[in-house]
Amino acid sequence: MTFVGVGYRPELADVFHGQAPAVDCVELVADRYFGSRGFGRYWELRRLTNVPTLLHGLCGNVASVHGPEIGYLRQISRLADAVDAVAYSDHLAFTGVPGRALGHLAPNLFDDELLVAAARNIARIVAETGRRPCLENLAVKTVFSAAQYLPEEFYLRLLEVCDQWDCLVDLTNVWINSQNRLVDPFGFIDALPAARVRYVHLAGGKQVDGEWIDSHSQPVHDEVFGLLDHLLVRATPVAIIIERDSNWSGAETELRSDLNRVRYILATHQTRSDLR
Repeated sequence: MTFVGVGYRPELADVFHGQAPAVDCVELVADRYFGSRGFGRYWELRRLTNVPTLLHGLCGNVASVHGPEIGYLRQISRLADAVDAVAYSDHLAFTGVPGRALGHLAPNLFDDELLVAAARNIARIVAETGRRPCLENLAVKTVFSAAQYLPEEFYLRLLEVCDQWDCLVDLTNVWINSQNRLVDPFGFIDALPAARVRYVHLAGGKQVDGEWIDSHSQPVHDEVFGLLDHLLVRATPVAIIIERDSNWSGAETELRSDLNRVRYILATHQTRSDLR
């Protein structure tokens, strides 16, 4: 079974808790719930007690020579255990140096040295959390001229050299990259090992000064639904999550429509599978 859900936001409460909830699961931004004692925003965790939950971290710092802070991973582990997380994810990104967070998800110099460091960081995550992380591909407009690998190549190469993680495939990021750079979105999807596609993100971005950004502020694009349809030919993720972080006017109606479309695509592939 593939769960269909939305990243939890209190502005969308009726999607999760109303008379006609629209989700099978929720994704929590893990960092919002950390606390020195107990958990932050505990009331939200209590309301979601019986809903399958995925955790999404922001500061795993996997694409870095520094790697994740042990205290951060212990918070992840404690929260994941408390909510009995279906999956834990973070980003294949550079998020900080010791004692200083960047405040955003940054690319890095994608080379063999970083490949070794990323594999080491994943091993640290597994050792500290007892969980196999899922790593998200980034939306990257700019690449370093000295890099050995493009971002998509690095993601695929890390799958080859390290078998301790799975994919959180952000299909909106894949599509946005194909609009801003020379990226073949279908080629990237086809290169992913189907058995390691754990779950999927969908969202709606927007154009700013001629470039697409992953704003999480619009309905999911038709082209992104096309990529989902293509991915599901080969892979069966445990969950498909729609992200919405702003532009709340009409957001619930748009989300419900997007969720219905995801379910329709899933049902189409299930029917094809049953006919084989």
